[in-house]
Amino acid sequence: MARMKASLSGSEGSIIGLAIAFFTLAGSQGEPRPIVVFGLILITPLVLLGTGLTRRPWLAAAYLILLGVLTRAFYMDRPPDSDVLPVTHAAIDRMLRGNSPYGLMYSVPPFFGPGNPFAYPPGNLLYYLPGFLLDSVRSTEVFSSAVVLAGLAWVAWLIRSDWPVATMGLYAAAPPLILLATDGSNDTSAGALLFVSALLLFLSKRRSNGWLLIASALLMGETLAFKQYTLPFWLFLTAYVAAQPWRLSKGIYQRTFSIPAWIPYAIVSAGYAGAVSLPFFLTSPATFLDDVVFVSRFSSSALGIDGWNVWSFMLRWRGWNADKALGDSLVPIDLTVMGFAIVLGLLAGVGKPSRSLLFGAGAWFLVMLFARWTTYASFAGVAPIVLLIPFADRLADPSDSPEAQMTRQTTIALERHPTMPPSRGAALRE
Repeated sequence: MARMKASLSGSEGSIIGLAIAFFTLAGSQGEPRPIVVFGLILITPLVLLGTGLTRRPWLAAAYLILLGVLTRAFYMDRPPDSDVLPVTHAAIDRMLRGNSPYGLMYSVPPFFGPGNPFAYPPGNLLYYLPGFLLDSVRSTEVFSSAVVLAGLAWVAWLIRSDWPVATMGLYAAAPPLILLATDGSNDTSAGALLFVSALLLFLSKRRSNGWLLIASALLMGETLAFKQYTLPFWLFLTAYVAAQPWRLSKGIYQRTFSIPAWIPYAIVSAGYAGAVSLPFFLTSPATFLDDVVFVSRFSSSALGIDGWNVWSFMLRWRGWNADKALGDSLVPIDLTVMGFAIVLGLLAGVGKPSRSLLFGAGAWFLVMLFARWTTYASFAGVAPIVLLIPFADRLADPSDSPEAQMTRQTTIALERHPTMPPSRGAALRE
């Protein structure tokens, strides 16, 4: 028994991640699936066994990245169930021809009909531009999934724990997340941008690195300019940085200027989103606001009650139609709920990274739960952040870095052996 415990120690999270992947994907034997995906599922137990025996979490992490990416890639050949990315493709084509992508209805597959507008900020167009040039906008979602999986593996390495690998198993194999990365929606990429921007922010705090802070701010700006529902996270992450005793210093002409870190973070992120959006706004302010803010589609005639929200539940449970009872009041109710959630979260305090993400996710869920129409595709936009919450505090903690722990070990050794020569201390650090 002792030998068994020793052989599994340090690989518990990896084994759980592989088990989640296997039992999630191993559905009915008659279910049609690509042959490569079938083979990957079959060898998952062997990878689990190898990870447990060798105590090498990187085996599980590498395999789960491969599983997640290939599973999504081989499901790309099915027709899209959403018109979001087809509309984005058409909007990029129109933009590259020198026209504004806003103020136009795009009739595209799979629905055609009168069409839908391009309803997202311009950062969305920039993010999908490489995919458009490669003639595969939808493949960008597979790339974004790979970024999230690699990011979780990086978190595991940074905090020297394999429990993030367990979350990799969930993200790699959850059928809704696989479907949403291949159905033509854009929430997988929204979640990836939000995840990476938060990851870099916490890493910048861990290392007190101003350049990483600016990089995370730029990514957060792109996230804000990508999809509107990411706004609550920006507010809470900015408040988190403001709660830290962290200042950035810059020497100019023999003088040193020092400012709180949250100021450049807020200015750079908001400035990026504004700079990307400004040319499109100036081209046609009315059509830009109408498409991006959904002004013409707030009415009940444009969107009915549907999806994962309180109003849909009440309609199915009690037959109570919120559209008829509350009408256009539903939008102010939703915004008021979001406002209260943000204020309460800020009052409760976001001094820890996990609290900033937790309160951001809470406000996000409340917005969705009280919206008139809530597609489940949106859940792919918050899933990576939710999976990051348990590890956020350790990720941002400078004392948890390998360098800090090595210094502590050296200090302890010197305290135990006060006569130890400097060369011996250097050997210990090595």
